[in-house]
This record gives sequence, structure tokens and C-alpha cells, in this order.
Amino acid sequence: KKKKKKIMGCFLVLVLAIVLPISALRDGTCIRKSAMCTHDSAGRISSLPMKTVGDCCSSCAGNKDCASWTFYWTENGMMCNLFDNQGALVPGNCTSGHPYDGPKRPNFVYFFPDTIRAESMSLYGHPMNTTPNIDAFAKTGVHFAQAHVQHTQCSPSRCAQLSGRYMHVLGHRTQTHLIQPWEPNYFRELKDAGYYVLWLGKNDVLAVDTFPTSASEWHEVIGIDHGSNAYNFGEAGYYSFLSTGANVSKDDAKQNHDLLAVQTALQFINNNPPEPFMIFLPGIGAHPPYGAPREFNDMYKPNEIKAKVPLRPPCNPSKPRFHSCSEGIPYFRNLTSLPEDTFYKINAVYLGMISYMDYIFGKLVEGIDSSSVGSNTAIVMSSDHGDFGGDYHMVEKWPGSLDDVLSHVPLVMRVPGGAKGVRIQAPVQSFDIMETLVTLAGVNMTWDRFAKSLVPQVMQGTEGDLRAFVYSEGGFFFHNELFPNGSDHVNSVQNLYWPRAEEEMTPNGSPKAAMMRNLTHKIVLRPLGVSELYDLQKDPRELNNVYLDPAYTALRVEMTQLLAEWLVQTGDITPLATDPRGLPKWPAPASMHMYMDVDVARARAWSPSLFGNASVPLPQGKLPDVV
Repeated sequence: KKKKKKIMGCFLVLVLAIVLPISALRDGTCIRKSAMCTHDSAGRISSLPMKTVGDCCSSCAGNKDCASWTFYWTENGMMCNLFDNQGALVPGNCTSGHPYDGPKRPNFVYFFPDTIRAESMSLYGHPMNTTPNIDAFAKTGVHFAQAHVQHTQCSPSRCAQLSGRYMHVLGHRTQTHLIQPWEPNYFRELKDAGYYVLWLGKNDVLAVDTFPTSASEWHEVIGIDHGSNAYNFGEAGYYSFLSTGANVSKDDAKQNHDLLAVQTALQFINNNPPEPFMIFLPGIGAHPPYGAPREFNDMYKPNEIKAKVPLRPPCNPSKPRFHSCSEGIPYFRNLTSLPEDTFYKINAVYLGMISYMDYIFGKLVEGIDSSSVGSNTAIVMSSDHGDFGGDYHMVEKWPGSLDDVLSHVPLVMRVPGGAKGVRIQAPVQSFDIMETLVTLAGVNMTWDRFAKSLVPQVMQGTEGDLRAFVYSEGGFFFHNELFPNGSDHVNSVQNLYWPRAEEEMTPNGSPKAAMMRNLTHKIVLRPLGVSELYDLQKDPRELNNVYLDPAYTALRVEMTQLLAEWLVQTGDITPLATDPRGLPKWPAPASMHMYMDVDVARARAWSPSLFGNASVPLPQGKLPDVV
């Protein structure tokens, strides 16, 4: 009886594994579908006990007569049926699939540091040499001059990117409403197509129950040493995020886990990795606090920045309320009495953090290029949003801000056999990145989305639509979008996010906004706040809001109409699944229609030095454990 209960527990939270392929005739991976079964007794070759879905896939891949398989649970254990045909799939409590027999597919490594604004990189015109490694890498691939995120906060931006859908479609407006198991996402498509998805870094995008179907292995390896707060609690500047910098070396992976994540990825790559693979590296990047390892913390001098790249001035009366020095971010964070040099210091350290990110990226590219799989591995670099970095005398980000310093991010891609040294001027959106990768992987997706593939740009260097608009949005309306769903983690006045939570909770503190932008003009519609309109040809730094300028009335009306049309056309998406309209039998039993699919065995196989008796243990935390 106790043994039977244990089996039932495995049914509810099932841990599965992928093993190495056993056939040299196929690549050993399988196209798989969760919650789908094959019922074909005539075509069944065998029915055998199996421990994992990976074993079932490998058994089929190693059998020349096997065309498909179904893995399912019974009271006596897990079973695997092999079939001589690819019969019809029907919904059920199974995972089914067939071996992949197509052409060789590329591997992907997606380097995704947090909080990197494009204009602070030398690749994007900054006069200081802040990103030499990324600059050199761009010469071997394609970089996009105007890539914009769909939201300027971590979680909503990432939810849009991994779903191909604007965040308003399914309500991913807050930091705590993440992609659910029933929502499609690009990582799940790659995993279902046989990719081994290794995730090393932060989450901020997938709900706990979504991880097993979307990733093969995940570990929270993230962070750099910032040092300590440069101010004492109670002093002006305490909430500025400015830190002392760290007295650790740039090469100290025990203290700088963004570097450890790259080392871990390279160890995976150099230990007979299962191919094809997707390695996702969502690191801390230049996320505040503003502080870096000693070689980078003081790399840039505030006076040099002041001479070459003056900060945007504060307290602009034409800007929305959060810019105000009397009731906006500078006021709530108690920054109004700080001298101008403090904000140049913040900007200088922010640039140092970007340069440290660039250093880590250089290590990654060097390691991939020297590996046996480098010639078949695509590398992508981008970010989830930017940072004020001292501009406007403001710090970090703001959920209702759609300033270019937050929405404009880098995007550089190099794919096997692709274009080299190409700069694409046409605007693109960040969710186009994953759409491009799954297209390169040959995945045929049937769910609705708004992202567009950039394959012509990255493969042939073809210029995109120079008239295209990009869109972003943010802000809140309902109380529950803040508490308990937004700022509930801020429970102490000493928390550096306390002033932001206070400001957000004021009446209409961060009103909803939607942005539309092309290469020449930009509109931000904020019905319950200050709307914005910028002539980017005359005012590329967005210092002069002309929304109420009579000379721009015709343009404002036209762009408002276009923005309204976009909101109507993207307002919702109908699910692919349908429901019976008839009344079900009473009582209707609950059904489980998803197997959890975690590749835990392979996680321990590829890197014994980092798992088990690890000398440098991988930190675990907010990401769900791989067990």
C-alpha cells in the first residue's frame, strides 16, 4: 500500500529525464507533445516499462522500425509504447513524440543581461569604448539599431518576449503574473522540438509549473558583487542605489555569478552536450545597485562623461509626474539635494557595470568559438530594458515610463551561415528575437502571436521595413496590480525599493500608458496622466514634449488613431483549445492533462564538478529546484 502511494505521488509531480541517444542513425532527439496520446494497437511494436520519457524517446530513436512513441503512467509504473507509424494524437495523460529525422539544426546561446540600455554602449554610439567585445562580435553578425522592449520592467518585458504577445493580451502587467503552463511559449516549442534547454540565471518570466515543460534544466546562477551602500540609512542618497563597488576581482566567479553562469555554460558545451541545445543566460547585467568589481567600478571618470555625454536635465515640466522634483522619483527617493556630480558618478559606475558585462560576454564568445560545436551555434545578445542611470537625476527604471533610455535595448545576433557586419536600421521589437530562433530551428508553430521573424535580416542582411512602428506599454490602473501583486515584497523602509512602492501607491501614481514609435516620431498615450509626443529628428534625446504644441496637432491625431487601431487589433487572442458546449456528466472527475517533464538525470551527468561534491556550488533560490 505504501509503495502504491509513492507511485501516485510521482504521478502528481513527475520527474523525467533525457538520456544520451542510442542511435547513430538519428540525432537522438524527439519532437514531443505533452498531454497527447497515441492509441494504435495494430501498429504497436512493443510496450515496455520505462523510467523516463527520455528513455522512451531513445528507445524509439534506436529502433529502425519505430516511427513514434507514447509514454504514460499506470498504477504499476511508467510505460512506453513504440509504434511503426505516426498515428493520430488525441488528448490524454501521456507524452508522445517521434524521432527527429530532419537536417542538422543550430544550437543557440542567448546572453540576456538585465538593464542594458543601448545608448550607453559604444556599439550604439557612446563616445567611450564601453563594449569592445560586443563591438567586435557585431562585425561577425548583425546588429539592430532600433530594438525596443514591449514593457520597461523585468517580468512583463520577458513575458512578452517569450510569448510573442503584448503584455496586455493576457494581463502580464506586474512582476508576479508570469507565463502559465497553459500559455504557449517559445522555450516550450524548442523543448518539444527536441532541444535541450539549459537555463542559468534569473527567472521573472515562467510560473513554477511552466518550468518543467519549457526547460530541461535550470539553476539560479546570477549576480555580481556591488559592494555596500555608499550612504547610511537616513542620508540623502541612501535610495540612490549608489554602492561603494566591490573589492573582488573581475575573475572571481565565487562572488560574480554572472561569470560563473558563463563558465558553467562553457563547461556544458565542452562535455559532449546533447544537441541541439538552447542555453539561456539571463544575468544581472547592470541592474542596480550601481557597483562593480574593482577593475570596472572606477573605470570611467565623471568629469569625462560630463564633457562628452552630458546627462539629461532634471525636473522637466513638460514630462510626466514621475519626472517631477517635487512629486516624482527625485522627490520620493530624496535625491533633490544631491549635487550634480553624484549623478555623473552613478552614470560612470553604470557604464563600468556595462563594461563588466561586456567582459563576461567576451569570455562566452571566446569559449564558444574554440569549442567543437562553435561553428553550429548561434549567439544572441540583448536585454529586458534600460536604466535612467542618472539621467533626469533619476535611477533604475519606472513601470509607467516609456522613455527611450528604458525601452531601447541592444540586439546583436550571429547565426551559422548568416550575414556579417550588417547594421539594420529598421525598428524591431524584442519578441522578434525568439520568433527568429524558433524559425531557424524549423519549428512549425500554430498558436497566434504578434512577433515577426528576423531571418531575412540575420541570414541575408536584408534591411527591414523602415516605416515600421514598435510598441511598448506599462503602468497600472487597478489597486491589486500593486498590492498584493506588485510591491508586496517591499516590507521595510530600509528596502531600496520602498520609495518606489510609496510613489506607485499614491493616487494615480503610475498610470497606464501605451507607446508607439517609428524612426522619426514617438507618441505615449497616458489617459490619466501626461501624454507625450516627440519629434525624434529634432529632439532625439526626448527633451521637448510637443504633445500640446499646436504645430503638431495633425500628427498627434494621426498617431493617436494608429495607436488605437493597434490596441483594437491586439486586444486578445483566442485559445487554440476548444471546449464542449454540452453539459458534462455529474459529478465530473477532475483530470490531469500534463506531465511534468524535467531532464534531471542529464543535469547531473554533464558536470560532476559543479553538481554533487562541487567546490563552487551553484546557488539555488527563486527558481524552482530541478528535483
